[in-house]
Amino acid sequence: MKVIISPYSRRMRNGNRNPKNYPYFEEVVKQLRKQGVYVIQIGIKGEKELGANKTLFNKPLKELVALLNKCDKWISVDNFFSHLAYLHNKPGVVIFGQSDPEIFGHDFNTNLLKDKKYLRPLQFAPWEDVIYSTECFVDASVVINKIIGND
Repeated sequence: MKVIISPYSRRMRNGNRNPKNYPYFEEVVKQLRKQGVYVIQIGIKGEKELGANKTLFNKPLKELVALLNKCDKWISVDNFFSHLAYLHNKPGVVIFGQSDPEIFGHDFNTNLLKDKKYLRPLQFAPWEDVIYSTECFVDASVVINKIIGND
């Protein structure tokens, strides 16, 4: 199985950690690879590499679409990649923390939200005003089970 991960949302203008970024991606990648999954990380130069089989930074949109069409599954945070996949009818797994999947998600994806109590009150306010919290995200095992199909 070949899985793409798009683990990061845009960098914050104020230099803070983006509250959309899932803190357990390294564990997800490690466990998927242990189970024989070929993991490809995509993103932009300067982002942390997470131990994927292959890491691709700064790829043109056309190459990302081609890669998307060749993968078996994909995982992302609430970022551009989930919307790109939606435009190409390729459902995947999206990890939400403080943003509401009922507003920003697509119904055909598996949208993982730990609990609505962690949603930020002003969903359209700037992310720079939001404090990063690991508590608001599902455990790595939840993501792995959605990809491997053990749930």
